[in-house]
Amino acid sequence: MKKIFILFFIIQTQVAFAQNAHLPVEKVWAERISSTQYLIKSADKTKWKIYEGELPRQMRWNSKARILKDSLIVEATPLQRKYFAAVYKKDTIIFSERRFFMEQSPNFRDLGGLKTADGKTVAWGRIFRCGDMGKLSDNDLQMIAQQNIKHVVDFRNEQEVAQSPDKYPANYEIKRVWTSISPSNDEGMKQLYVVMSNPNAMADDVERVFEGFYQQMPNNIKNYAPFFNTLLEANENESVLFHCTAGKDRTGLGAALILSVLGVPEETIIQEYYLSNRYTKYLANTGMLSQIKPAIANVLAGVQRKYIIASLNVIKAKYGSVINMLEQEIGLDQSKRQLLIKKYTF
Repeated sequence: MKKIFILFFIIQTQVAFAQNAHLPVEKVWAERISSTQYLIKSADKTKWKIYEGELPRQMRWNSKARILKDSLIVEATPLQRKYFAAVYKKDTIIFSERRFFMEQSPNFRDLGGLKTADGKTVAWGRIFRCGDMGKLSDNDLQMIAQQNIKHVVDFRNEQEVAQSPDKYPANYEIKRVWTSISPSNDEGMKQLYVVMSNPNAMADDVERVFEGFYQQMPNNIKNYAPFFNTLLEANENESVLFHCTAGKDRTGLGAALILSVLGVPEETIIQEYYLSNRYTKYLANTGMLSQIKPAIANVLAGVQRKYIIASLNVIKAKYGSVINMLEQEIGLDQSKRQLLIKKYTF
């Protein structure tokens, strides 16, 4: 009886977690609650017809649709991704899980499915973000290969790379691009190291330093140029993955930049950024963070809206917009932006 109760508790916890693992702007979403099950939820009581497929453009439209009333459990094959289509009257939404069910990378996410201001949608399965890739399991590596990820952009500094080199699938060709967004001697990084080693530091102190770190990151915006070059160079059947250590700060700004170029509204960008908070809190109990005060560790392991807003405000104050900054600093002109939109939206 005790084992049954524990199993029930675990399943209920996974379901509750999945119910919150979406963006407020999404009408319907899917989340893996185990290696063999998806939970599909909707934002209201709309009775969506749900179809399944192996790829976004390969839905099994001739199969019998399932009706989504509130929630729906769909069986899945381990290590294989499913896509879904939700249909209600003239509205059709293609979707899949945003966060992957990875064993050693809980913040591994797909930027697909986000709506742009002009009605387009960011393509699923083309741009991924994550944290440290040095601890990926064999199953995680298999998932990477199945997503046809052929380009990896690493935002970490020299020390981080040396401590945890990326792991890639065996006998699988990946082009790695390294571009340190915030070198270890960067002023923002220095301040973070100082506050982490201060036994008298309070949570508010860490938040102020973190906000300052985000205000500093736009000073290194040229270091994001290889990221955009990679996105421009990738073939239309290849996917791009970018990451740092936690997959939330340098990676979070990188996501905000490319989503801005693709035309995603700022509020949606902030919501996507904030989603990291649901997946990175575990970091407070790992590595160096496990050795400092829990209140400090929790701040360092999470994100806050004001952090990414601090970066965006610095950019707007100096350049007027993200688009202006990228054109002036890394030469991302209109023709290149249009190419990115063509490649990564539909």
